[in-house]
Amino acid sequence: MDRLLLSRWFHPAFVLVAAIFTILIYSNTFNSAFQFDDLPIIVDNTQLRDLSNLPAILSGQRGLTMATFALNYAISGMDTAGYHAVNLAIHIINTGLVYLLLLYTLRLVNSTEAAARRLSALTALIFAAHPVQTQAVTYIVQRMESLMSLFFVLAILFLVRASKATGTMKRAALYSGVGASYLLAFHSKEIAYTLPAVVLLYDFCFIAKGKFRGIAAKWPVYAILGGLFAAFTITTIMPLGGFNDLSDESADTKYAAPKVKAGLGTKELDYTAGFKLSAVTPREYLYTQFNVMTYYMGLLAFPAKQNLDYDFPWSKELTKAPQVAEGTVLNTPLPPPIVSLLILAAITAAAFYMIISTQKAPDSRKRVAGFFILWYFIILSPTSSIVPIIDAIYEHRVYLPSLGFFTIFVLAVDSVTARFIR
Repeated sequence: MDRLLLSRWFHPAFVLVAAIFTILIYSNTFNSAFQFDDLPIIVDNTQLRDLSNLPAILSGQRGLTMATFALNYAISGMDTAGYHAVNLAIHIINTGLVYLLLLYTLRLVNSTEAAARRLSALTALIFAAHPVQTQAVTYIVQRMESLMSLFFVLAILFLVRASKATGTMKRAALYSGVGASYLLAFHSKEIAYTLPAVVLLYDFCFIAKGKFRGIAAKWPVYAILGGLFAAFTITTIMPLGGFNDLSDESADTKYAAPKVKAGLGTKELDYTAGFKLSAVTPREYLYTQFNVMTYYMGLLAFPAKQNLDYDFPWSKELTKAPQVAEGTVLNTPLPPPIVSLLILAAITAAAFYMIISTQKAPDSRKRVAGFFILWYFIILSPTSSIVPIIDAIYEHRVYLPSLGFFTIFVLAVDSVTARFIR
């Protein structure tokens, strides 16, 4: 087995096999029709039908993703096969990037090359094939999520490469790559806002090995990220009042009044996400998200009864289970939010313990597990905090955070099986 893993052909062979595997899984989705938010954002959006509008499209919210829809329309019109093909291609690229991220990370904690390749490949395959990824891949408009994830992971890969660069110019170029990836990720979807926190944590855990002077030495990249973070906060996050999902169906029918954007013939909605959402208070939203985050974990462990549009109940009290509407289909009964809070607190405490306890042994795999637990929480934080969003839960939101769950699962299984093999 090690001979196969250590072959110089393993990397391209794995990418090819993973691509074929993923295409086979999603081969029956190419003719799937436009659904829900695809209609106002793509089908009814006449701005996308003329490439001369590209500058205006790129300057708008999630402009990069919207520009890819315009290019799709220019090539294949309203034939959904082309849109699905692009979504699937992005997912395949993400699978390859996830493989590289895990490979680089395990190398940084001095895993053997064979083990690093094996564990990275297994994790990437689960990422590619897990049913919870279906929404991010097949729901056309959620290219926003997968494209954001592509640049999010790419930013960390640039950071790793920069840490190994010997030349000043090469290192500066790679640092610029981190900043450019953050910019592109944010303009794919604003959830990328959390990238600087993940980069800092990754650097602390694996590159600087817990040494703050190692982090300080990379001040140019943190200056770039800090500047972009401040700019995004002022120009986008604060005016929005939070992170909405551009959900036309939800906004139009529940809380918002539609408007017509002059000159473009498109429907612009007055989205009431963030603190402007009067139907749900920040406290109620937070209580609900305690259950949502544990529900996501349940879906990752047992992907059954998946749903595109959950009728997830809002939690009004911390110590009282929410009232589930008759006919609502959920994987598990929902507990009082305080139960989920205690579970999440215990998991978070375990993550910090794993990182702190390995300060003198930074090459421990415990540190990898601790990092990827926090990865899950940090990336979910914009949609699972005190900032209300119209819809409490969407499976596509866990697309990139799921990597944390899959990594820990593979590491745990490997640890258990290693004991029996011995």
